[in-house]
Amino acid sequence: MAWPSPAAATRPADRKVCASEADHVYQVVLDAIAMSTMILVPVGVVLLYGLLAGRWDAISNWRESRRQKAERRRNLRAMRRQQGAPLEQVAANLRRLRGVLTVDEHRSAVHQIGDRVAYDQVLIQASEMLQIEHDLAKHSAGMERNIERLRVEAELERAGVVLSDRRYGQAA
Repeated sequence: MAWPSPAAATRPADRKVCASEADHVYQVVLDAIAMSTMILVPVGVVLLYGLLAGRWDAISNWRESRRQKAERRRNLRAMRRQQGAPLEQVAANLRRLRGVLTVDEHRSAVHQIGDRVAYDQVLIQASEMLQIEHDLAKHSAGMERNIERLRVEAELERAGVVLSDRRYGQAA
């Protein structure tokens, strides 16, 4: 048996066989693309319509409940690691010092300043516990400081801290 010559392997008939195999592979790839398009496009349209129509609210509700549970766990861990006085004690100190400030006009100026500084320190502590922004740490005095105190007191009341026994609408 004689081996074929290299020139014989490159005959046009062999090229046609290789070309038909390449055409066959090309046709298979095109068929796969066409089939996947025929299947995936309608499925994608249905999925997109369901998403836009709100049919998957259960999934978003599930995600929201998971987010809320995770936030609650973080808050519980933060409460366990809490350092310093509890908020209730800080609120009680605010009420006590606020009462002292209302009746200290007959005391010396040093006592009055000391009471105001103590009240400001407790206001700062309560504001930081509740993450309320304040400018009480700045060295301001006079009317500007009083206005900032009132603003911080209002923010604390809005956050739920009771600073006085009087309710809204009651006479002083």
